[in-house]
Amino acid sequence: MNRFFKPIKYLGILTVVIVISAVITYIINPNLSDTLNSVSSNVPKSVSQKSGLQLVVAYIFNNGFKVPIGMLILSIIPIRFLYWIQPLFTAILPGILFGIAFRYSVAKAFIILISSLPHMLLEIFAFCLWMVALDQFNKWIRYKISKKKSADTNLLKELKLLLSPYIKYVLPLIVIAAFTETYVADWISHILS
Repeated sequence: MNRFFKPIKYLGILTVVIVISAVITYIINPNLSDTLNSVSSNVPKSVSQKSGLQLVVAYIFNNGFKVPIGMLILSIIPIRFLYWIQPLFTAILPGILFGIAFRYSVAKAFIILISSLPHMLLEIFAFCLWMVALDQFNKWIRYKISKKKSADTNLLKELKLLLSPYIKYVLPLIVIAAFTETYVADWISHILS
């Protein structure tokens, strides 16, 4: 039961982060060109210079492999929630863009918001599922180090438990999100425009 509600809870937290970052950006009203340059500089070049199926593959490679491996590396450090850094960053960036969009045109902002919701929710939910798996792994590492509680499983078993949800749920959701971001978002945006 906890494994079902925890990713939903994490999705709720990251959604609140998106809303808060959008509201703060809207209130602060930053310089548009500086902010967009800053945000676009954080987009990997492997993604920003591709289109079509190459873009799908770039999204899958970045969001399906690079980001989860980075989160996994941070989860090895026996500090709780350190592996949340990347998903939080993933949530803050669209919030900033939504805040800017709503500041300049409410109609266009709604088009951007509606067209980006499907892939954004799929991608963030995939990260939430991965964070739940990393919670268990990080907890096991902390128990092994502190020896306060028994961690009677070995590393190989823990890695197997960790990779199972990644292969079953996280990677397929990232693949669907990549196709959605590349094709469906433009289609929705075109229809609404």
